[in-house]
Amino acid sequence: MKRRRVTLALLVFVTGPAALAKAQAVATPEAPPSSPSAPPPAAAPAAPEPGTVKVTPYGIVYFNGFHNSDAVNNQDVPLWAVGGAGDTSATARQSRFGLRIAAPGALGAKLTGVVEADFYGGFPAIATGENFGQVRLRLANARLDWAKTSLVLGQDWMVFAPVSPTSLACAAIPLFAASGNPWARIPQVRLERRSGFLVTQVAVLAPQSGDFSAQFLAQPNSGALSQKPYFQGRVAAALKSWFGSGKPGAIGVSGHYGQSRVTPTSGDAVDIDSAAGALDVNVPLGRHVTLSGEAFVGTNLAGFQAAVFQGLNPDAVGAASAAGPEGIATKGGWVQIGFTPAGSKTSLSASYGVDDPDDDDLKSATKRNWRLRNQVVALGLSYRASAHLSLGVEYRFLKTKLLQTGTQDSQHLNLAAVLAF
Repeated sequence: MKRRRVTLALLVFVTGPAALAKAQAVATPEAPPSSPSAPPPAAAPAAPEPGTVKVTPYGIVYFNGFHNSDAVNNQDVPLWAVGGAGDTSATARQSRFGLRIAAPGALGAKLTGVVEADFYGGFPAIATGENFGQVRLRLANARLDWAKTSLVLGQDWMVFAPVSPTSLACAAIPLFAASGNPWARIPQVRLERRSGFLVTQVAVLAPQSGDFSAQFLAQPNSGALSQKPYFQGRVAAALKSWFGSGKPGAIGVSGHYGQSRVTPTSGDAVDIDSAAGALDVNVPLGRHVTLSGEAFVGTNLAGFQAAVFQGLNPDAVGAASAAGPEGIATKGGWVQIGFTPAGSKTSLSASYGVDDPDDDDLKSATKRNWRLRNQVVALGLSYRASAHLSLGVEYRFLKTKLLQTGTQDSQHLNLAAVLAF
């Protein structure tokens, strides 16, 4: 088994402990998209009276009507094109609800927590099940905050590659998932430290290798079978005002390392590295323009939907080796420019994402329709009708190169209405 990607594991130690959590608010439940036109999240609960616990409910209602010119892998939030007939429909299953908790302090720290769910957990197997979206856990964590240090325990956004684009159409699955935007919400223990403008962060996470297949009883994925957790770290420069804009921003580098244990058809089990490094940017360019994006390189990252959601080749064929399991290497990234005119309630965005797995890693003894490359272009227009209601339209063009069926494309048009309370 080749180990040419093993050196990526060193990125965790090169980048050091890591930084700011997603959108610099790891304790705050994910809000609607962060563009100026998006409704604000509910306010965090005030500090409770001594000996009491304060619970604040909140929610976000997403309504999305959509049209796909050609077939895609996922109708309402498509990740890649597959070829075939298009469709038109609507959904509200990206809606979410949650509870913010403020409890009496512990260990000399402020104690808060969050539990959040949406309706994107699949469908019941009945004829009208498309409108019965099942509840899915998104966030469930407790946070201890000292003056310059924080500890997070529970399910939260991962440390590696934590930034995502703004989109009213992609809430349950971030925009550019499987096309340049690695992402996951994973059970973890995370330690953060703030020192001046630097924020560092390290985490030990449950291994999420992207090959879990059980329906009810928990069974180990290939990551869990390695008997090792995932390790991630990030360090970022986070300023309260970039380029004189008066708006916060951050630039960070992050690393990831783990393993998968795979048993081939014949022979002993082998450990395959899951490793990656990433650069992320989320900064204002003046008062009206925002630049955000990520670039990454890694291997065996299906747990983060990278390599177009492909992590392991079970019977890879190499020039110097017999068929056997190998990790799939990939590289990619995304970029988004957002613009809000002065005094306007309207925001515009233009974005591009690409994920490009290594073709040599997609040669297998068994014929498979591997996804060789995936590109997505997105254009968005949103309007903040009130403090709590936003309306938007988003156009996406998806172009996917597949090994057996060739290049497929699809156009996705999405009309959104978002109510935050």
